[in-house]
Amino acid sequence: MDPLRKKALRMLMRPIVRFCLRGSNTIQDFLDLAKVVFVEVAADEIERTADKVNVSRISVMTGVHRRDVTRIYKDESEPIRSSPSVLTRVIGLWEGSRTYTTKSGKPRTLSCKGDDSEFHQLVRQVSTNIKPGTILFELERMGLVEKTARGVRLQKQVQRMGGEPEKLYDLLSRDVESLVSAVDENISANGESPNLHIRTEYDNIYTEDLPTIRSWLLEEGKEFHRRAREFLSQYDKDITSKTGKRAGATVTLGAFSKIQEPRDD
Repeated sequence: MDPLRKKALRMLMRPIVRFCLRGSNTIQDFLDLAKVVFVEVAADEIERTADKVNVSRISVMTGVHRRDVTRIYKDESEPIRSSPSVLTRVIGLWEGSRTYTTKSGKPRTLSCKGDDSEFHQLVRQVSTNIKPGTILFELERMGLVEKTARGVRLQKQVQRMGGEPEKLYDLLSRDVESLVSAVDENISANGESPNLHIRTEYDNIYTEDLPTIRSWLLEEGKEFHRRAREFLSQYDKDITSKTGKRAGATVTLGAFSKIQEPRDD
C-alpha cells in the first residue's frame, strides 16, 4: 500500500474505531462488517464498468475468501444503498422552482386534493414510485408542512432528522463518502482545489456564550443552505429546462457544526 494512503486510512479509521468503542463493538464486530461492506462496494464498482459481477472477481478485488464472498453476495439480503431523500428533493423543488414559488421567491401554498393538485404534480416531478399522499403524511409528521384552507404550506425549509438515528447515520455515511472523494480530487489536482474543503475552529471559547454561538451557527447554516439551493436550482434539469443540454451531474454541499465543552480538570 502507498505510504500516504496507508497513513490516510489509519487517520480515517480513528473516528470509526472510536464510534465502535463507544457502542461496545469489538474488533471482531468491525471485521465481520468490514467483509460485508468490502463485498458490497466491490460489487458496486464492478457494476459501474458494466462487467459481470461474480464471486471470483469480488474475491480477487477485495482479498475476501471466496467462501465468505459467496455467503455475503449470494445469501445476504440486499445491500444498503444510500441516496438523497425524496423528501429533501421535494422540498428543494418546492423552494427552487418558479412553478411553486411566489414572485418574491418564497414557497407557495399548494393545493393538495386530487391527482391534478399542485402538490401531487410536485411529488410526481421527483418520483413516480411513491404516492404523493405518503410524502404528504411524512412531511406533516415531521412538522415540515401545515394544512390550511387554501392547501398545504411549507413550514420549515430545512429538513429535521433529530430523533431519527437511521436517517442521521445515512446522512453521515453520505457526508463521509462525499468528503473523502472531494479531498481525493483536491490531492490529485496538483495544487489546485476544485472542491470546497474548509474548517473553522476556535479552541478557547467562553462557555457562557455557547448557547448564543450554537443558535447563530444553526440559523446561519440554514440560511446558507437555503441560498445554495436557490442558486443550484437554476441549473437543475428538474427545475430549469434547457432543451438539448446534457444533465445528470451531482453537486453536493455539506455543512456541520460541533460544540465541545471543556473537560473538568
